[in-house]
Amino acid sequence: MLKNQFLKATPIHPAFPNWERSFVSGPKSTLFEVEHRLQTDPTELITHVKFKPEAEGPPGHIHGGASAGLIDEVMGVLVWNQNHPCVTQHLSLKYLKPLPLNVDAYLVTTMGAISEKTIEVKCTIFNQEKTPYVQAAGVFHRLTQEQLKRFSTRAQS
Repeated sequence: MLKNQFLKATPIHPAFPNWERSFVSGPKSTLFEVEHRLQTDPTELITHVKFKPEAEGPPGHIHGGASAGLIDEVMGVLVWNQNHPCVTQHLSLKYLKPLPLNVDAYLVTTMGAISEKTIEVKCTIFNQEKTPYVQAAGVFHRLTQEQLKRFSTRAQS
């Protein structure tokens, strides 16, 4: 079960720079309660999420945009925690079945190919029994030191 795998992994907190300002998973989030843990292989992350009622779309289920935002952020958490400052360049999602609001959900995220300018990442939302609900593939643009400096300067203003 994914819960056992999650409990064996190493917790990471804060998840990324400016985490406390994140509307997705920061402390003021109205959508989710999120906990991230790195696997033994540091290119793998497992995230436990509890959905709050405000994440509802179709009655009793998670809004697709809420799950998309969560996946985008979780992918970024993995890449940033591997010392690759980045931003999302492309994100593709495949909704396999509606995700119930009260499901005990886990996101399993893995880094793939790393090039000079991009990093490929995959993520799947599962329930505790490993039934997949949403699959995603992303490409993240690696920030240069100059780009990172500009982001940092804006964040401080």
